[in-house]
Amino acid sequence: MSRVLRAAFCFCLAGLAGCGGEDRAAPEHPVVLIGFDGLEWSVAGPLIRAGRMPHLKALIERGVAGALDPQRESLSPVIWTTIATGKHKKDHGIVDFLTPGPKKIPFTSEARQGKALWNIASDYGLKSLVVGWWITWPAEAIDGWMVAPYSSLGQNDFNWKGNMSRDIEGQTWPPELFQEVWPIAEEVAAPKNLARLGGELFGAVDIDSLGAMEKMLVTQTLWSVAADETYLRALLHLLGRKDGRPDLTLFYDGGTDVSGHRFWRYHEPERFAYEVTPDEIARFGEVIHRFYEQADQYLGQALAAAPAGANVIVCSDHGFHADFTEKLPQFGFSGHHLDGPPGVIVLAGPAFRQGVGGDVVLSGTGQPARIGSVYDVAPLLLYLLDIPAGRDMQSPDGGNLLRLAVRPEQLESRPHEFIRSHDVGFRPAKMPTEVSGEATEDFMEVLRRLGYLGGAGE
Repeated sequence: MSRVLRAAFCFCLAGLAGCGGEDRAAPEHPVVLIGFDGLEWSVAGPLIRAGRMPHLKALIERGVAGALDPQRESLSPVIWTTIATGKHKKDHGIVDFLTPGPKKIPFTSEARQGKALWNIASDYGLKSLVVGWWITWPAEAIDGWMVAPYSSLGQNDFNWKGNMSRDIEGQTWPPELFQEVWPIAEEVAAPKNLARLGGELFGAVDIDSLGAMEKMLVTQTLWSVAADETYLRALLHLLGRKDGRPDLTLFYDGGTDVSGHRFWRYHEPERFAYEVTPDEIARFGEVIHRFYEQADQYLGQALAAAPAGANVIVCSDHGFHADFTEKLPQFGFSGHHLDGPPGVIVLAGPAFRQGVGGDVVLSGTGQPARIGSVYDVAPLLLYLLDIPAGRDMQSPDGGNLLRLAVRPEQLESRPHEFIRSHDVGFRPAKMPTEVSGEATEDFMEVLRRLGYLGGAGE
């Protein structure tokens, strides 16, 4: 049965929750989507040209590079859900970090309206591996494996990104996978490993000698780094399993966003009205660059472990810029993205054109062209998996991204196909589960500090 006929059959069975089965052949070329939150061309470009991001450079040289339009309100849980669903926030239901109304609870996967890529792939008998992605807790039952963060749990020193906790269910699918990956989190959080991470990202800075604000920035950031490393190691471990390759892999890393929020004034001190001293620049002027280098190292490790012959997409949800430029806020944040500067997108693999857009990045002669939007990513991935797009997606034909990135001869030989919707029979959305009121309040305090909520951050 063709994928299109199968989709039509599924649509008719409106009472069923899904349409999985064993009769689907795996795609010839698996798909790998790696998301780096807040990755910004103005930082990445010079580092690529200086040879400090060799893995991203190699993808650019053999593929397509450009800028990716974010949504108008560039909030991470909203955009990463849009990337995974192809839908506007009013359609997928994840409209912010917290639910609206007087009782605010962090959004969870339970509140998402409609299927994400991993649900759709499961309906077509394809295996997915999803690690660290926003708004995936509680982990959903899929054909494959999921390691799902919950972003108000374990907010060690106010880490607003998700991390793992020993004391909560639903962090993995299948559930027993938790016992397999939890030792990774313990190993990463060991003092010796945290010291190693601190040395790689902050150099020879003596944390104990720092002032209160700078010490806070460093120690809080290290917990975010530990979460990122935990999910990377989990990804590598699961890619090395022998029980079936994933047809679709999604991995999220948040370090480039965290470092941008906390260390932008040292990266671009001339943009700020208040003084950033030479000593401060000497200590922290390279921190954002080191986070980008780390992201590139993670990219290289992920690609080395990924299935052979994969079509690879690297993207960010938005770019970054200086913020709070007139007066340093109480908690030291100096970079932001609320006005939604463009993100990064790089595509390489058998399905994609070669040498498109990369000359601008590699030569530094201009700004990368906008070649698509966050709404185009999910339809593109479905096309690569030979699955029709839902016409209820915001950009079901993949927009400019599919037309500019995919080889013309492939589009001609296999045009994109469509069904009305993939969401027939999907479970109803419901209010998110709240783990504890204390965890929620901790998370809200982080958002206040970042300037997402009224209060100290503004």
